[in-house]
Amino acid sequence: MFFQKHKRILVLVPGLILVLAVAVFSYGYLKRLPEIYGRIHQINNNDREDDLSNEQKALQSDETDRQAVYTVYTDLIGKDSIMVLERYYTGCGHYLIEEHPMENRYIGKNREELAQAYPNWTLKLFTPQRLVLRTEIDSYCPDHYMIKEENGFLVIFRPDKDTGIMLIVEATNIRLERLDSRLQEQLSQGIVVDGIEGVELFMENLES
Repeated sequence: MFFQKHKRILVLVPGLILVLAVAVFSYGYLKRLPEIYGRIHQINNNDREDDLSNEQKALQSDETDRQAVYTVYTDLIGKDSIMVLERYYTGCGHYLIEEHPMENRYIGKNREELAQAYPNWTLKLFTPQRLVLRTEIDSYCPDHYMIKEENGFLVIFRPDKDTGIMLIVEATNIRLERLDSRLQEQLSQGIVVDGIEGVELFMENLES
């Protein structure tokens, strides 16, 4: 009887130890489950974020490419473009503005190429439909005439619209020496009048 009790105890003790060991191991494993889950979840999230990041980069790249194509397209002169040339004359403070269809030699050109073609002009507006160029000319506009002495005679000049250089319109046979001294001094510097009407009025006053 005594040996049977001790034998039963000897059988129970190892069983209890085994159960306890399993319980401890299971407890430790269960405690580590959140950590293991967290690592797996983090890896999955990182993969998902990498996928989203790559997708966003691809979309951004496509958008950049579309913008680049659009920029190149809109930075070229179109075949239906209008060119506007603004000339400002410092001598009289007037503007001469000309507007005309684009010349074929400029169609398809970009901003830099147009600037090279017009080195003395400022580009105020550049679109595929309309270009505006401006320049200053240190002279009078073509609406004015200048009457001046040259080689002892009165000569009528008109300024060139692009350069402002005075070009001879008519050389008269009126000698400077026939006029009074004050008028001679003025004509030596040049007298500016408005339009051909101003020239005719000046000449009539000389004859009267």
